[in-house]
Amino acid sequence: MQDELLPLMLASMHFLTFKEKNILLEKLDNSADLALLSIDDISVEIGRVVRSRSWNGNVYLRRAEQAAYLLDVFQIGRMMFGDSKYPALVKEIFDPPFMLFYRGSLSAFGNPCVSIVGTRKPSVDAAKCAFDFAKQVAAAKETVVSGLAFGIDACAHRGAVSAKGKSIGVLPCGVDSVFPCSNRRIAEAMLENDGCLLSEYLPGVPSEKFRFPQRNRIIAALSPVTVVVEAPPKSGALITADFALEQGRDVYLHGVAFNVPEERCGVSALRMDGAPVISSYEEYVKCRTSAPETVCCKLDKQLNF
Repeated sequence: MQDELLPLMLASMHFLTFKEKNILLEKLDNSADLALLSIDDISVEIGRVVRSRSWNGNVYLRRAEQAAYLLDVFQIGRMMFGDSKYPALVKEIFDPPFMLFYRGSLSAFGNPCVSIVGTRKPSVDAAKCAFDFAKQVAAAKETVVSGLAFGIDACAHRGAVSAKGKSIGVLPCGVDSVFPCSNRRIAEAMLENDGCLLSEYLPGVPSEKFRFPQRNRIIAALSPVTVVVEAPPKSGALITADFALEQGRDVYLHGVAFNVPEERCGVSALRMDGAPVISSYEEYVKCRTSAPETVCCKLDKQLNF
C-alpha cells in the first residue's frame, strides 16, 4: 500500500513530466523506495535520460514530510489528477498538474469561471475597469480567476469580494503563504466569501521567477475565457493569453487596454488576430452567446491545420 508521502515527493519533482510522475507512481510502493533511487535509476524507470542536479532522495523525502505537516496545520486540501474534485477544465490541458493544493471552498469551482489578467502597474482607468468587471462577474454568480498579484489581479479579486462573490487565486508558491504578502488581506476576504487559493506547489515552497509562467497556465486552464484588461508588451498577462490559446480557450480584450500609448499596448496583435473587444460584463455575455463565426471566433493561433 502506498504511503501519503510518495505522491507529495513526486509532485515536487518538477524536472519530470506529468506522464513520468505517473509512471513512477505506478511502479513504486512507497516514498522510501523512491528516496533510494539514483537519478540514473529514475531515468531507467521512465525511459528517458534525466539530467537534474537537484535530485537527492533523502532531501525530497524530508520536503514531503514537511509538506504533510503543513497540510495538517493549515488545513490544506489536495487533489490528484484522477480525483473527482480535480477541476475538469484543467484535466484537458497538455501538461496538467500532477497534484493541486488548495485552501478554501471547492464550491468556487462549481460556478462558470472567468480568468481576468493584466499588468502589475495598471492605469487608474484599467484598475477601475478590472474591479468593475470582476464585480459584475461575481454578482452574476460566476467565479473570478486571477493570480493574486499586484495591479489588475488584485483589483479583480477585490471586485469579486465587493460583490460577496467567489474568486480563485492561483499562486506561484505553496498555499500556506500568499505572494505578495501585502495581498494577504485580500486572500483572507476571498476565503471568507467561499473563495479558494490554489497551487500546484507543495506547502512551504517559496515563489521563484520560473514558477510564475507555470502558474499562468493554470489561470488560463480554469476558464473557457481569459480577459486581458491591460498589458504592456512581454507582460505575464500575455503569457497567460498565449497559454489560453494553446489550450483551445478564448481570449477577450477589455477596451481600456487601448487607452495607453502605443508602445505600452501589448494586445494589438491579439486584436488583429480576431480577439473580441468588450467593455462590460454585458458585452462579455453577449459575445459568449453570439454565433462564433460572427462575433466570438477563436483566434487563428488556436488552429492546428
